[in-house]
Amino acid sequence: MFEGASHTGFPALASSIEATVPAFALALYDPAVPILHWREASMSASTSRRNQRLRRAHILAAIRRMLTQQGFAGVTMRGIAEASGHAVQTIYNLVGPREQAIVEAIGEYTRYVGRTAAPDPHDPDAVIAIINRWLQSIEAEPEFCRQVSLIFFTDARHIFYSFRDRQLKGMHGLLLRQQHAGVLRPDVNVRDLAEQLVLLASALCVEWADRPFPLEQLQRRLYSGYANLLSAATGPG
Repeated sequence: MFEGASHTGFPALASSIEATVPAFALALYDPAVPILHWREASMSASTSRRNQRLRRAHILAAIRRMLTQQGFAGVTMRGIAEASGHAVQTIYNLVGPREQAIVEAIGEYTRYVGRTAAPDPHDPDAVIAIINRWLQSIEAEPEFCRQVSLIFFTDARHIFYSFRDRQLKGMHGLLLRQQHAGVLRPDVNVRDLAEQLVLLASALCVEWADRPFPLEQLQRRLYSGYANLLSAATGPG
């Protein structure tokens, strides 16, 4: 979906939606699959360190699976222990208490999805590539995104804000590098732009989760909004 789209064609993105989920996306974006950072867990790390990272990955994957199947209220420390096969104390040690563990599970997945786009700050389409991967992940497992978004309506909405703030930090870093590379105009306030992009995406996902409408409509609205914001930041001052 739009992997090679040119930034000069932003408006076309909003009217050219690919509805079919690519087969690779179904394999890449299963939130229940442990995310293994093999580069970090290389042979230079000790065996105990690698095992610790492996246990952590399985625990976070179990949390995402529970979120998808049971929703936020269904995720308990005892349930995580049963689903992951690890003791409650191990879970506390590796990912923290319940709410912190949920933030870690969601944050790990969203960072992973962004990394699959391999964003190059010199590429004018880097942000579009990331949002394209986000949309593919939603198409591959819509219920996970729905349950994550619905956390906004709970008393623990700070969880929603926590992982959104992490997204904001990542987006700001990318936009700053793009500005340094000359992709964005030097007069653009990249912090404000990052906030606008992330707030647009999160608001649309919350609305989609609360008042379901077709994924094609979510795609169209998201691409259109991003196209307008990015065009304003790359066009003549």
